[in-house]
Amino acid sequence: MKKHLYILLACTGLFISCEEDVVIYDGVNGQTYARFSSNIVDLPVVFDSSADTQIPILLSTVSETDRTVSVEVVSTGAENEASQDQYEFSTTVVVPANSYSGNLAFTGIDRGIEIGDIKTVTIQIAEVSGDPDAKLDALSRTVVNMFQVCPVESDFFIGAYQLTTNLPGIFGINTFAEGIVMLEKGDSSNDARKFSALVYPDFGAFPPFTFNFTLVCGTVLVPSGQDTGIGCDINTRLGPSDTKGGYEAGDDSVLIIDFLDDEGGFSCGAETAASITLTKI
Repeated sequence: MKKHLYILLACTGLFISCEEDVVIYDGVNGQTYARFSSNIVDLPVVFDSSADTQIPILLSTVSETDRTVSVEVVSTGAENEASQDQYEFSTTVVVPANSYSGNLAFTGIDRGIEIGDIKTVTIQIAEVSGDPDAKLDALSRTVVNMFQVCPVESDFFIGAYQLTTNLPGIFGINTFAEGIVMLEKGDSSNDARKFSALVYPDFGAFPPFTFNFTLVCGTVLVPSGQDTGIGCDINTRLGPSDTKGGYEAGDDSVLIIDFLDDEGGFSCGAETAASITLTKI
């Protein structure tokens, strides 16, 4: 089937009439191509939970009857390939009569997906029932990228908490004065939290210091370079430790925060790993 399209072209200030043949694809009797709507599907999976998505499969022709598209997982040998217990999907997709598309149901499961990891599942179309001549090409394969996310409710770890020391900081003294602190939402993100407390109480009375941290999938990330306003040669800074502290998913009763006191050792001579516990009152 052809259609004639007349286009006026501007050429050096003159209008020239020309004729171009534009081939219109036959969506009824033409060649069937079976493809995914996208070659990459990003799927965030909630910490210790699962996530569902629908991946469209497209056929380039219509039919008067339902058609079934078979799909399968292909192993690429990549180090970050998901294990079979980290996903579920239907191996067939029905494209209804007089339709060009159907949806593949896919579920990603957080079984061993670590923070910052991306687990991949490569899926390809195997065949289209009732159309043995259907064409498959590079667009007949898609990769699902699964990664862990941890939405934090607005009232999670908010309010009054009892601060106790697990591991003291520099000179073997408590970095924070023990007692009741108020956890508030931080400024950097919805997952950020902060509290104000006296620092180095054994050194004397100093103005309160605001300590910031972020809740990330059961761990606690401490930003670098938090200036306490107190120090030896210069002010000490609190920063991230090699350990991340943590909390139980969905439970805001207890929070452990690990951090470095005198980060980099630039003030009092040596950075020191320290730790506190916040217990909900």
